[in-house]
Amino acid sequence: MKVTLQQIEKGNEEVIIRYRRMTERMERIIEYLEGQSEKLSGTKGGQEFFISIQDILYLESVDGVTYFYTKKEVYRVAHTLTFLEALYAQEGFFRCSKSMMLNIYRIERLKSMPGKRIDATMDNGEHIVISRRYAGELRNRLREEA
Repeated sequence: MKVTLQQIEKGNEEVIIRYRRMTERMERIIEYLEGQSEKLSGTKGGQEFFISIQDILYLESVDGVTYFYTKKEVYRVAHTLTFLEALYAQEGFFRCSKSMMLNIYRIERLKSMPGKRIDATMDNGEHIVISRRYAGELRNRLREEA
């Protein structure tokens, strides 16, 4: 298998896969690139679930307990936001307030608010307010992605 790497200054990173036929190895490579192999463990109703990080809209810490939210479910996670931020910052997760991180790839719409805050509408319709402390950092990060 030939691998070609090209560094870019701006724009979105891109991976192109050329194959003769889809094999199990190719499927694993695609899963890895799409991040589907990366899962976070969470509990709900006394059961443990492994959820793909792409399915997570945001994470929140409430009274010292961390939860992550998908489109329809809420799971408790055994890690702190600080730990998860270090682990998933490169995967599109962004600290938007002292007690919350969101998945920037799941943002549907952004709207400026008074006080330099930002209202982020997630792809499930939920609104998350990005505090002014983190709003500038989000703007910079989105400019880098463009």
